Amino acid sequence: MNRPPRTVPVLLSAALAVAVPLVVVSSAPASADTALPRISSAPPRDGGCVKPSKKRPADVPWPQQYIAPSRAWETTRGAGAVVAVVDTGVDARNSPALAGRVTPASDAAGTDCIGHGTFVAGLIAAAPRSGTGFAGVAPEARIVAVRATAADGTATANSVAAGIDAAVARRARVIDVPIALAKGSPALTAAVRGAVRSGALVIAPAYASNRSLTGSGDTPAPAAYPAALPDVLAVAGLGPGGVPDQRLAPRTAPDLAAPGTAVMSIGPGGTGSFTGDGAELATAFVAGAAGLALAAHPQLTPAQLTDRLTATAYHIPAGKALVGAGTVDPVAAVTAPLATAAAVPDPPGPAALRMPPPEEHGGRTAAIAVASAAGVAVLVTGFVAFTLPRGRRRGWRPGTPESG
Repeated sequence: MNRPPRTVPVLLSAALAVAVPLVVVSSAPASADTALPRISSAPPRDGGCVKPSKKRPADVPWPQQYIAPSRAWETTRGAGAVVAVVDTGVDARNSPALAGRVTPASDAAGTDCIGHGTFVAGLIAAAPRSGTGFAGVAPEARIVAVRATAADGTATANSVAAGIDAAVARRARVIDVPIALAKGSPALTAAVRGAVRSGALVIAPAYASNRSLTGSGDTPAPAAYPAALPDVLAVAGLGPGGVPDQRLAPRTAPDLAAPGTAVMSIGPGGTGSFTGDGAELATAFVAGAAGLALAAHPQLTPAQLTDRLTATAYHIPAGKALVGAGTVDPVAAVTAPLATAAAVPDPPGPAALRMPPPEEHGGRTAAIAVASAAGVAVLVTGFVAFTLPRGRRRGWRPGTPESG
């Protein structure tokens, strides 16, 4: 996202970057994920609607372990935040984990035959439920359900534009568009501009999960809309352990990354769990983190919210061309201190933060070894800026597994 210098509250950055050595072991998706019924942006091949799932794994899914949103719940669970999902609709009637917190923008938006929108809404705001370790990033946020797709799950630039406009009309401050289109339109550009003027941040995938749109191992994924438009926060997907799901940098440069492979969430028709893949789903984790940040700091403008999410992201070995600023970090997005500055350029990029990457999970994560010299260096700097809240809240272990 290209933005000119402006006057904004800026995040305090650490005066000294401290490298913390890690010993990690790669992990694979939990076996429970592969056994779950799948959700995609297309209808079932046999026709009809997605059937309810009867499976509810008790384990905490790897994305929750990796980005640890519950660490932010000590401060906020997202109450007061309004997040729109511009997708296939949300099954508001038959989704207990979202009960009482879904506002359909139309009668059609309150149903979801395909299930993709319900899945995304669950990643953002599903409440914890007995018998399963899954929960959304902001479990008290409200969802505005907007249908922008046809019966076959396809969308156009103009239908997405109308969906963004509908989300703005219902006062959504975060608008998740888990759709990647090959082309934009004047209406889509205007809708994004209107959203920004209204105080809403639009989030979209930097590329599509559809093979015809993602490129191959030898070609980068083509530009994706609306993510390619100015002021849209573009999101890339990660697999377990923080491995990018693309080998080459996509044409639309990502601003952030989040889990997008072997992701688990709710679906239509009841309390069962589903699984899915794609950068489209990764947008939900960023949207949930944005909801948490807005609940804690409701005065933030879209530009300031973008700065907060990117400046507090923690780094992973992949380069910026693949993952942008790094992996979204919900707790840092909520707790990072602000300093009001007048007439200053954009704050230093996330490289100045040097926060250690998250552990890998799945029951085979090696322990983080913190060198004593690094600890002394941190103490000398007075635990300034982000180092202090992270040290106190995470014990120098970002992304530690939740208890479930």
